[in-house]
Amino acid sequence: MKATAAAHANIALVKYWGKRDDALVLPEAGSLSVALDKLLTTTTVALGESDADSFTLDGRPEDPRRARALLDAAGIRQRARIDSRNEFPTAAGLASSASGFAALAVAACAAAGLRKSPEELSALARLGSGSAARSVPGGWAVWERESARQVFPPSHWDLRFCIAICAAGAKPIGSRDGMRATRETSPYHAAWIEQCRRDLPAAIHLLKARNLSGLGALAERNALRMHADALAADPPILYWQPVTVACLLALRELRASGLEAWATIDAGPHVVAISSLADAAAVEARLRGVPGVADVLVCAPAGPARVVS
Repeated sequence: MKATAAAHANIALVKYWGKRDDALVLPEAGSLSVALDKLLTTTTVALGESDADSFTLDGRPEDPRRARALLDAAGIRQRARIDSRNEFPTAAGLASSASGFAALAVAACAAAGLRKSPEELSALARLGSGSAARSVPGGWAVWERESARQVFPPSHWDLRFCIAICAAGAKPIGSRDGMRATRETSPYHAAWIEQCRRDLPAAIHLLKARNLSGLGALAERNALRMHADALAADPPILYWQPVTVACLLALRELRASGLEAWATIDAGPHVVAISSLADAAAVEARLRGVPGVADVLVCAPAGPARVVS
């Protein structure tokens, strides 16, 4: 009763920032994301080996209660030993909870011998982290209701995503708390949700057509509006660092020089530049030259969560 699964974190081009039901983890508006190959989590679940749950993340013990809630929802009663490892920064605004809970859902159900469809696994992972719903199907995914679905496979469009690492350590406020505070106190939140409802069908159309300038511009606007919504919360929620702004300005300079490079930013300080494969090396070099950028991860679209052993 042991299994290992791998899952990729995803970056949303139309953001998820607001729940209509906190207990069920259901979004106020639909979102569009792409799974990224370098943002990988591998999780091993062993069932029935001890009298208590245990959970280690990158070799450090963690509270297993959120993991236990997911196992209970799956009908898994045996105590679990969970070991999870990220190949990228944890709790830093790079959606490590998305890949983590996607991998956990797949590994736990495999260890328990449960045959669940991708839709059921996506719905289960959602209970741990909303964005995890999109990491289960992988590729280009849309999440609107209980589960996410892949709308295009990774091979649909061979774009590159250059992630500028703009800070070290965990972000100051987690996404769940930040999302709740924004929804409850930001005067801009209703307008933000309505904008997402308009952005999602437009983004899917641009994605289908492989229109980089259109999709990139929409993704950048959507990200900036999400952060404006958070900044309008009381007290204001600011995830950016000075280097975050410097990266945004660097990408504007690249566009002015003729390259197509657009930014998106999740709930954290890191900037993700969307570009063509042909322009990725130039985008990576420019971001590495921004003072304060610790590293740049160059990612391609990735596939679904899967059992690896």
